Amino acid sequence: MVNPYLEGNFAPVLEERSDDHDLEVTGVVPPDLEGRLLRNGPNPVATPADPADYHWFTGDGMIHAIGLAGGRATGYRNRWVRTRQLSTKVATVPPKGPSEPVDGPANTHVIRHAGTTLALVESGFPHALSPDLDRARVHDFDGALSSPMTAHPKLDPDTGELVFFGVDLFGPPFLRYHVVDAMGHLTVTEDIATPRATMIHDFAVTATRVVFLDQPVAFDLALAAQGWSMPFRWTPDDGSRVGVLPRDGRGADIRWVSMDPSYVFHVVNAFDDGDRTVLDVVRYDSVFDTAPGEALTHSNPSLHRWTIDPAANRVLEERLDDVPVEFPRIDPAVAGRPYRYAYAVRQGDDPDRPGFEGLVKYDLARDEAVRFDPGPGRMPGEPVFVRAADGAAEDEGWVLSVVFDAARGASDLVILDATSFAGPPVATVHLPARVPFGFHGSWIPSDS
Repeated sequence: MVNPYLEGNFAPVLEERSDDHDLEVTGVVPPDLEGRLLRNGPNPVATPADPADYHWFTGDGMIHAIGLAGGRATGYRNRWVRTRQLSTKVATVPPKGPSEPVDGPANTHVIRHAGTTLALVESGFPHALSPDLDRARVHDFDGALSSPMTAHPKLDPDTGELVFFGVDLFGPPFLRYHVVDAMGHLTVTEDIATPRATMIHDFAVTATRVVFLDQPVAFDLALAAQGWSMPFRWTPDDGSRVGVLPRDGRGADIRWVSMDPSYVFHVVNAFDDGDRTVLDVVRYDSVFDTAPGEALTHSNPSLHRWTIDPAANRVLEERLDDVPVEFPRIDPAVAGRPYRYAYAVRQGDDPDRPGFEGLVKYDLARDEAVRFDPGPGRMPGEPVFVRAADGAAEDEGWVLSVVFDAARGASDLVILDATSFAGPPVATVHLPARVPFGFHGSWIPSDS
């Protein structure tokens, strides 16, 4: 069996590079971009024992860092995240800190909060990274966290709180809700009662509520015992539901509302609408709908709006676009609030042949979409929005995306002006290496 996640630009790179200073740039790097783009993704340090069983979600984490300052591209470096799992495969110094319930690959996201850079994966604890990315420490918020943390925490732009959840596959409880304050102290942990362990990859946070997605992708202990890398099954007969909880509520305060079976890996954003809650999501009709040992397939994802109406005890579903997209991002300043713009990767139309064709900017107020075409043989990754230093409007800023250039066999950092999204990039930073397709990243300002 040919595994598409081990070929082309999904294939891992085998070299860690130190900073390559003063990278070649076409165009002009905006001078207010002072910091680093950090991007995380799976990069197996060794060939999987069974390539047919390897899935993109399970590779060892690798951070790619691209520095920008003074209108220049100041360097690129990449490092595997020094997890305990990695140290069992190659000669690396394992991370300091407490033991994890499950030694995870820390391969999904990278954020900065309360002065600490964290590599995240939903199966384990965060890993705090040194500035040079050469060292890591398992981070459990001074012993307050005892179970896994999601890779998709939400930062409240007003309070500075980091709101997150964790799924414990070996519970109960299978689901917990947490809040970390702006200083980095874990202040809230609430158990949420659910009947089984399901794959909950993301959730939604508004100014006053959190919304959990309990969807029919069930953890299968028997498959895990047999050694399957992704021991999950599509179980539509279990149904789907969303749970709404006040941000200051207790676990028992959650209210569940049933809906038709579907799956969401990523929530675009959410906001309060009176008593109702609005979520924009990237929705799949089904995922993991195959037998053990077969390729994991899924339907094409598309942008939907869910409006949770507690008075009617229902979720109104509205399809906003039929173009297959993933990896949605927004301006962090409007997280959890009413908003207008979103950015996403345009996927290929064949769900069995993973690939990325361009970027999309959605104007949700005008019901419009604008596409950026990176050109032949060029495939983008997640778009990260950075508000311009003097930006007043929600889209006054820059969209950063790592783009693979097949002709060069290497990658570029493409910087777009979000207000003229379809136009040519304002700058293209030519990286000295290939950056494999990955998951999520963050812009880390120099003064953070």
